[in-house]
Amino acid sequence: MNNKIIHGDAFIELPKMEDKSVDLIITDPPYDFNAIQKTELHYHFNRICRWTIIVFSPPENQWIFPADQYLFWIKPISTKNTSKRYSRFVEMIFIYKYGTWNTNRHWSQYTNVFTDLVDKHRVHPHRKPPSLLQRLILNHSKPGDIILDPFFGSGTTLSEAEKNGRHYIGIEREWEFFKLFQDSNYSLYNK
Repeated sequence: MNNKIIHGDAFIELPKMEDKSVDLIITDPPYDFNAIQKTELHYHFNRICRWTIIVFSPPENQWIFPADQYLFWIKPISTKNTSKRYSRFVEMIFIYKYGTWNTNRHWSQYTNVFTDLVDKHRVHPHRKPPSLLQRLILNHSKPGDIILDPFFGSGTTLSEAEKNGRHYIGIEREWEFFKLFQDSNYSLYNK
């Protein structure tokens, strides 16, 4: 399988994908989806994915379907709070699993709280640390698996998939981020 990136809207591209065509979905979708959009994504994620779906989301924005496991990433303090709310330094990661849990050797190294992960090279406002994505990829997939990120942003999930022997499909609506990944990772997605 060749790695693939698509400049387009996930709501248009996901319906084109075949049933059970990917092994793992890791994504950090925009937070402003309405209930109908979440239901549509839920339907397509379940239809397309064979094993595991991992979604980054604030707790009040949990998806319509209940998660099988919750992880917490404690983010370092990086920006001054300018809103009239408490600063959010915890990001929730919802894991939805089909079938049995992978008995991967990496499980025993971690709890469900990650505090040791920092991203020093942010090119996207919501980029996740590569080490966080690497942990998720190693724990929820095996070499040769296909990973989908339908909102790939800076492409960190795709880069970590490639570095760890997985194939990927990425969808990104914003031309700026699509082009940035395409230009800087031509050799990765052209394999």
